Amino acid sequence: MKPVLGALSLVIAGSLTGCGYLMGDDGFFRDRGADYQISQVEPRITIPDSLDSKPLGDMLPVPGNVVDGAAESFEVPRPEPMQVTAGGSNYSLQQDGGRIWLQSQDSQAASWPLARQFLSDYRVGPARTDADLAVAETEWLNFASRADNTLVRRLVPAVGEGRSTRGRDHRFLLRIEPGVQPGSSEIHALHMTRSAGGDYSDWPERSENANLERTLLAELESYLNQLQEGGANSLAALEREPADIPVSLDEDGAGNPVLSLQTEFNRGWSLVGSALSRAELPVADINRSAGVYYIDADAVARAEQSEAGFFSRLFRRSPPPPSDDNDRLQVRLTQVGQQVLVSVDRSIDTAADPGQARELLTRIRDNLN
Repeated sequence: MKPVLGALSLVIAGSLTGCGYLMGDDGFFRDRGADYQISQVEPRITIPDSLDSKPLGDMLPVPGNVVDGAAESFEVPRPEPMQVTAGGSNYSLQQDGGRIWLQSQDSQAASWPLARQFLSDYRVGPARTDADLAVAETEWLNFASRADNTLVRRLVPAVGEGRSTRGRDHRFLLRIEPGVQPGSSEIHALHMTRSAGGDYSDWPERSENANLERTLLAELESYLNQLQEGGANSLAALEREPADIPVSLDEDGAGNPVLSLQTEFNRGWSLVGSALSRAELPVADINRSAGVYYIDADAVARAEQSEAGFFSRLFRRSPPPPSDDNDRLQVRLTQVGQQVLVSVDRSIDTAADPGQARELLTRIRDNLN
């Protein structure tokens, strides 16, 4: 036992005396963060006159007067508030994994009445509101019986393929929280459903349909940005007015059809979304930030396979692509100057068949008014 203890004592003593050798000022693993202060400036390389050369500057110049701050403590300052540039938007849809929210550059107190106005303009009654908590619960919405409601028409395509809207009630909760940046806020939404006329009322921890949550926030984003740009003119009011804007169906430089709307992006997004709904074109998903409506071509083809009308000509022109990622048509909106260009793509890198695209854009154009 004694030899073991003796050997252990030697190991401990050696490790203690070795710390200075390894980690001290003269150790192998010493801190080299200030070595640049003792660097020597070497003379410049001399280029022989027989060789061509160009002027070379100091790529990493050493400051002439460096203050040693090793003995001082330094507190990292808070980040500056995000600034909205001229022509920018105060509201943007954000996503982090499965979490999605609407980022607002306005404070919680300023965003709260705008969220209430959103529900009022779209004729969706609040069942409960709490101004202190900035929370609003909507009434139960039966999508089938409220099909004439503007917001309901926008929400129905997001229900998803194979999910019926009949016999179900839906409601939403809007919650506004202070943002990370001072003076900003975050708007969150929660969705739940129940059997029509049921008495179930417990809110889930997460939305029962994430697509409906995203679509509601996207519609709220468009509404708030429209208020920012147009004052009291809301998207709901514009929706009830004729789309008295110049519209033309032309071709781009590559020969692909493109629909041109002489308006700004937010209204163009609203008008195209309404046109898709009136044309009964199923929207499988949306990406408001990228300006894309995703149309499920296979679902339309299956639903209309017995008809020889528009859909048959539109979706039977070419066989469906083999990849699951390419079975959707992308109706893409792009702001160019004072107009919005609407194109149809298979992906961000691949245009759709010109015949398919033209028929789809014609369908959208005819349903804008």
